[in-house]
Amino acid sequence: MRRRIAVVVGAVGVLAAVGVVGVVLVSGASGGGHASKPLAGTVASSTAGPAPAAGTPAALSYLAVQHSNRCGLTSAELQRYAPSRRLQGSCCFPMDLSTYEWQVQALSSFASIEQIPRDPYDVPVSLAQRLLGYDASIRLSPAHQSTYAHAMAMSRLRGPCCCRCWRWSAFRGLSKFLITGRHWAARRLAVLIDDLEGCGGKDSAPTANAV
Repeated sequence: MRRRIAVVVGAVGVLAAVGVVGVVLVSGASGGGHASKPLAGTVASSTAGPAPAAGTPAALSYLAVQHSNRCGLTSAELQRYAPSRRLQGSCCFPMDLSTYEWQVQALSSFASIEQIPRDPYDVPVSLAQRLLGYDASIRLSPAHQSTYAHAMAMSRLRGPCCCRCWRWSAFRGLSKFLITGRHWAARRLAVLIDDLEGCGGKDSAPTANAV
């Protein structure tokens, strides 16, 4: 009798374990569209190295499972990071290959400006910290402020990012540098801000409107 009870209990335990595994598999497979949070097993450290060649399917496959770029990362927290770290991956929605390809292609035209990231989904912490420094130190004149405000109004997100995270402050700093140091016009800056979007999802290239 004891052996029979033990067998029954053991079988129930196996079935329960199988049920838990089934729930995990279904949860991981469901969803399509915009995933809100990655599975714990896919979260990568921001100490990861550079991705494969920017704008390629291999780079997307790598960056799609990196999550050191996140909405909750503040400028203050980022300033405490080691400069050798990287901010990788999409902060909000799954990355789209065609969108990622045109973003990297568009950004390649600014290769001579070292302050502009080469890949919106793989930004060195050292560069992000430099841009945060611009945001803190550069003061805009009324005319420059008007250019900045006009550019943000024309951008898709109506600002440097969709939320007040590290990207908002860093790309506001980049904008200040380009307006004051490179004399960029509002429309050109608006297009760049769209090219730098790191939220993920599918979008069409805005660069056809650049002047």
